[in-house]
Parts: sequence; structure tokens; C-alpha cells
Amino acid sequence: MTSATPSPLQRLVILGGGGHAAVVAESAAALGHAVAAVASRERPAAAAPFERIEWLGDPDDPAVAARLDALVAEGARLHAAVGGADLRLRWIARFGSHAFATLVDPTAHVSPSASVGTGTFVAPRATVNARATLGVGTIVNTAAIVEHDCALEACAHIAPAAVLCGAVRVGQGALVGAGAVVLPGVAIGANATVGAGAVVTRSVPQGSTVHGVPARGA
Repeated sequence: MTSATPSPLQRLVILGGGGHAAVVAESAAALGHAVAAVASRERPAAAAPFERIEWLGDPDDPAVAARLDALVAEGARLHAAVGGADLRLRWIARFGSHAFATLVDPTAHVSPSASVGTGTFVAPRATVNARATLGVGTIVNTAAIVEHDCALEACAHIAPAAVLCGAVRVGQGALVGAGAVVLPGVAIGANATVGAGAVVTRSVPQGSTVHGVPARGA
């Protein structure tokens, strides 16, 4: 874990070429980083912010992975800019957490007492409050709120405008959907999914899906 102190300017390679990757690339540029290339299974659309950025190919291709290793050895850093926790976990394991950059958009607020894991993305207008901890490769998406004393394990994803009230626990790879609210002290199990707009009043078991108000399983 690290604090959210801004890192030195870096050359970045974005892993992923979809809409989330575009948001990440724009936040990186706003921070002053240079996005040197994008690595994704399919070539990104020839539109901003990728229209003049080199496409390397699929990060899971051995030749592309070797190229990424070489770029990291030369001082570049990677950022896994995909929503799927399985991909983020796999890439962080393959390249090592040391290879990944943490990005906190300039419009986001991260408390000085919060801890932010390597490779995390805190998106525009998101808030991470006092003593919260964000694990490696987590996403706190646009305008999401992570309140005091929350703990997010590796590669958890808090979707746009979702709210975690105080002391919520979110397990590895779990997804809290857009606009959902998780009440204080509730635990979301690893790889669980909270549907968009749900209000979670009690803990969610590992690997399960809940939705509705109050949130219940299918």
C-alpha cells in the first residue's frame, strides 16, 4: 500500500483499449504522464485519446508481453484499464505489481490518511475518505464514494456513483454496480456482484449476485 502522494511523471502503457481505457488515458494525460502505447486484444477505435498512440497488440500474446517487459525495464509503467477483475489480476501477476502505475485523477479527492494500492485508478470526481484502504489494482470509478475506514481488496471495482458508507469491506474482485449504496459495516464477499442501484443492508456472500432495494439474491 502507498499513500496517494502524486508520483513522478511517467511513460505509461495502457492495457486495454475500450471506454474505460479512454477515461484512464485522459486522466493520465491530465496528470502530465505520457501515454506511450496501448496494448489490447483488439485495436482501439481511431478516436481520441488513442488516435495517435501506438497499438502493441494483445498483452496475453507472448511476443507482446516480452515487449511490455522491455518497456518496463526501460522505465515505463503499465496500467490495467479494464473492468474485468480477472484480467487485472492476471496481468498484475504476470508483470508484477512493481510494473504498474497508480493514477488518481486531478478532480478526485483522496484523504491523506487513506492508503492506495499500486495500480489503482481513482476516477474523475471520486472520493476516498479518511483511513480507507484500496488494494492493488482497484477501481474507484467516476463520482463514486468510498467512505471512512472502508477496505477494498485487490481488483475490487466500485462503479460510477456507487457509495460505500463507513467501514464497508469489499472482497477481491468484487463489483459494486453503478449507483448502488452499501450501508455501514456491511461486507461484500470476494467475486460478488452488487447490481446497479441496489441498496445493500446486509453482508453479501462470496461469488453471489444481489440486486434491488433492499438487495437480495436472484
